[in-house]
Amino acid sequence: MPDLKEILKNSLFNQVDDSVSAPISIRLPTILNNELDELSLSLDRSKSSLISEFIKAGVVTANELLKEHSLISAEMKEQLVDQREESAASFLDRKAFMLNTNYNNDVEAHFDMVKNQEAAAFCEGWKEYICQLSKGDKVFMYQSGVGIIASGVVDGELVKSEHYGIADDKYAKPLKDFKTGFKAISARRFKELTGGGANFRRTMIELTSMQAHAIEQEIDKLTAKK
Repeated sequence: MPDLKEILKNSLFNQVDDSVSAPISIRLPTILNNELDELSLSLDRSKSSLISEFIKAGVVTANELLKEHSLISAEMKEQLVDQREESAASFLDRKAFMLNTNYNNDVEAHFDMVKNQEAAAFCEGWKEYICQLSKGDKVFMYQSGVGIIASGVVDGELVKSEHYGIADDKYAKPLKDFKTGFKAISARRFKELTGGGANFRRTMIELTSMQAHAIEQEIDKLTAKK
């Protein structure tokens, strides 16, 4: 019998839809196209299915490279911890961040972050990003492959807890004014709203005030429709 909790969790907090595909047009060098024809006939697979599988493998590899690139060095860890006062000095000092929910690496961590209404990061070299957040900061939660799926305002101190049996391997800060359940704001929509892109796969990035304002307005519109 299917687990009711899992069914509800997926329906409430997950906007991944593998049943929908999007058409794209690409041009390939003749020799590469010929090799695809050979593979297609040899494996009895359509060229489109082969291209899809190759792209998936490339995306996984690229994600791993980006994950390594976003790893915080030992020197940076100390800077992040001491970078800002815990109690956000003033309204002008408040910042906005986009936090990747770690969906590609740990689905459970993604769901827990949304359920617990918290900004969190995990493991040495990535969890320290949370130290950048101060009370009053805006956090937009981004699910890889889907888009911005939630937002909230930092409203508490750093909480360290165990993660898969490793002590203090999870850093988190609670969020208030939490919003979720709206139609995800995809990377493409983000570009339309803000006039530019961002490193969506990095653990956490700071947004400009203009970017944050545009995204917040879009979320307000989406939640008002519900």
